[in-house]
Amino acid sequence: MSEKTPDFWAHVWLIITTPLWQGAIMAATISLLRVVYEGKEANKWRVVLEALICGALSLSASSVIEWMAWPSSLSVAAGGTIGFIGVTAIRELIIRFLGRKADSL
Repeated sequence: MSEKTPDFWAHVWLIITTPLWQGAIMAATISLLRVVYEGKEANKWRVVLEALICGALSLSASSVIEWMAWPSSLSVAAGGTIGFIGVTAIRELIIRFLGRKADSL
């Protein structure tokens, strides 16, 4: 960045205050706190990656929320839920759901 723009932080704040990113931040924060609280994971990289994956899943859920024409503020609740449940449990739920769909075909 050779050129400094004075409105950079205002632009960052504008992005962060949208419900889409609030949901991702909520998922990452709750996931991070949940893993630290449980204390079962000693690897700090795994803790950080869990939080980032939960944030990414929340961004994916936000696009589904938008597609379903639900209120965008629901993204924060979805992010909190994703962060609380965790990546492993969500993966198992999705695999079980897709297995049932494949069996019914």
